Amino acid sequence: MVQIQEITNFANEKGLIISKDALEELSQQTDWKVILEELGKEDNPIVNKEALSKRMVKTKFSGVNTEVEIRKTRFNAYVKDRTPNFRIMGEYDVTGKSHCEGKKEDFLRLFRSKYKLISSMLKERHNLTPIAIKDLKGVAKNENIDVIGMVNRKWTTKNNHIAFEIEDLEAKCVVLVMEKEKELMKKAEHVLEDNVVGFKGVKIGDDFLILKEFYWPDTPIGSPKLLDEEIYTGCTSDFHIGGNTFLEGPVKKWLEYLNGKNLAGKKLDRVGRMQYLFVVGDNVAGIGVYPGQFDELKIKDLFKQYEAFEEVMLQIPEYVQVFICPGQHDAVRRAEPQPAISKEFCPRLHQMKNFHFIASPSWVETEGLKNLIYHGPSIHDLISSVSFLDMDHPQEGMIELLKKRDLMPKYGGRNPYVPEERDYMVIKEVPDFVWIGDMHHNGYSTYRSTTIINGGTWEAQTDFQKKIGHHPTPGVFPMVNLKNRQISEVYFMREGLEKEVSAK
Repeated sequence: MVQIQEITNFANEKGLIISKDALEELSQQTDWKVILEELGKEDNPIVNKEALSKRMVKTKFSGVNTEVEIRKTRFNAYVKDRTPNFRIMGEYDVTGKSHCEGKKEDFLRLFRSKYKLISSMLKERHNLTPIAIKDLKGVAKNENIDVIGMVNRKWTTKNNHIAFEIEDLEAKCVVLVMEKEKELMKKAEHVLEDNVVGFKGVKIGDDFLILKEFYWPDTPIGSPKLLDEEIYTGCTSDFHIGGNTFLEGPVKKWLEYLNGKNLAGKKLDRVGRMQYLFVVGDNVAGIGVYPGQFDELKIKDLFKQYEAFEEVMLQIPEYVQVFICPGQHDAVRRAEPQPAISKEFCPRLHQMKNFHFIASPSWVETEGLKNLIYHGPSIHDLISSVSFLDMDHPQEGMIELLKKRDLMPKYGGRNPYVPEERDYMVIKEVPDFVWIGDMHHNGYSTYRSTTIINGGTWEAQTDFQKKIGHHPTPGVFPMVNLKNRQISEVYFMREGLEKEVSAK
């Protein structure tokens, strides 16, 4: 550790006044003289920890120090003096509220809560008039009837019919999809264990229905909400900093782009209108996430991985409001809902006013628009359970979750869940935007009034992805114009390529 008095004397020579917390931080830096010399060139003689963080001049992307000059944005961005309008919807964020003990009663409460929340949505559908399953006994045979149930079991009969055992809070029954009903058989593939679904059918017995139609809680049909002003939101995810496949070069180009370097005209104007950025999980490679990972790491210390992540984030212009959620590789619990990354791992970013650490899933309202932010691991279980989804189209998996109004479509798969006191995985509101990651593949869609964005990755194709034939789309940065929901893609693996894409 550098002697405090030595730093103080050097600062006095430069005419700088250092706060106690900044002095402690500098004493940990081997290049403190370079940092103070840079700070001495600025007009403000006060050096607090926030000013110090903005002027750190070493970056550790791949474990090798590289000189990077970090300065405030070089151009007069449109939103630089514009007041941001956002609200983190804390009622949907598990951070600091996890008190689950993992008892049987906790799981029972979770599934009852899920049933009550989603069944209440189904009851609002005009074409569904459900009765309680226990009341089937009072209905005449061959009469049309509606029920709502959580799928307890699904199987194929010896005659190739599909059967569901469903239950509500008081009783169970069996619903049968006849093999000759080809359209219903296709729809039946969408129904998984633990889904809460509306069933319209014909009573055959006191606990037996022949299905006529399925109903999901779904989101209402409506037009996307638009702003009167041209403001942009960006999305990125899956940096995996610290791994040997992290793409340092494209990330540096991305940071230069955000700061307006070598841009002009429409491109410069557009990046200067980006006021919000969602960073959607797997920010670092992590340690011991999967067998043999340690040998694939360039930075083998978790805290140093987060130091390198901070160095990247600190180069984002100070007028951009950045919202960071965790993923499976981050230093939070693996099970969902995942709380926000703690101050212990990102102390400098936690002190910055424009950085906000949120849970996965979580909700943020920006400019009156509701954003659902979710890293997306449950989509893996969804894809592995059906034949009509794949990793190259992650937005299609998210549409399935919107129809189900549930981010926990199936319990007991690869993705674990914590039975919290309240259900954070049911999609209780209708989001204007859903921002996801995890699949390492950019994807966009609009479902009814909701626009879905997958932010891609900054990691090259891994050996595992090669084995399963998955081709990621690294280095592609999407930005959405909130005035018309037009998406602009900027490519940093291919120099200078930008294009507008549709979220159909």
